[in-house]
Amino acid sequence: MIGQSKRSTNNKQPYIIEMAGVAGAGKSTLLKAMKQKNNKIQTVHLPLKIFYLPFLIKVICTWLPLYLKDYRHSRWFTLQEIRDMGYLETWISFIRSQAQTKENIVVIDPGSVYWLSSLQEYGPEITKHPRFQRWWKNRFEQWSSALDVIIWIDAPEEMCLQRVLSRNEWHEIKYISAKSALEQLSGFRKAYERIIPEMASQHPIKVFSFRSDQISTEEMVNRIGSEIDLMGNKTSLPVS
Repeated sequence: MIGQSKRSTNNKQPYIIEMAGVAGAGKSTLLKAMKQKNNKIQTVHLPLKIFYLPFLIKVICTWLPLYLKDYRHSRWFTLQEIRDMGYLETWISFIRSQAQTKENIVVIDPGSVYWLSSLQEYGPEITKHPRFQRWWKNRFEQWSSALDVIIWIDAPEEMCLQRVLSRNEWHEIKYISAKSALEQLSGFRKAYERIIPEMASQHPIKVFSFRSDQISTEEMVNRIGSEIDLMGNKTSLPVS
């Protein structure tokens, strides 16, 4: 575990826990087990698409002139990348507004670690511009200061890929070659290995790190429960 919680139990904001890990690592399974232990664990669902319309306009107004000036030879942002940027800009306030009570534990999956990594590792060439890098760093700082806990789950790429392929749910790596899928999983893992420790070094985020091929879901829940009260009626995080 890395870091300490930044908030006391008297803080009026809900605790925000982010699940991080490559596809197939076991995030959904762990989250389901955590929710069975405590009905105060709340997941925040995607808002209506109209929620992002103002941000879509902002993206076009902010970045299209720079793109047309210096990056016309490269690709523009994909729709998913624009959504990721929108999540990074808007979801902290959205999460807090959606929390049912101030005692809720709000869990997000995916979250800022994935969105930041996706833009940094796989975004278009315009993301290398100093102006975009400043925007990225500002979002990194904003999320680092907002998160209380990151639960980071990992497993070998081959195992993660097999888990994804065995599910009925849609996932983009089902439609690319196995080699490309493994390279993508490896790329995200390396990005997480940089971003998560940096977040925890700059802000008192508590980081739980697990390998789902080495530890059971039940043991993960028990270890988290020793630091976060998943069983009782009151959220309790150690105060730094």
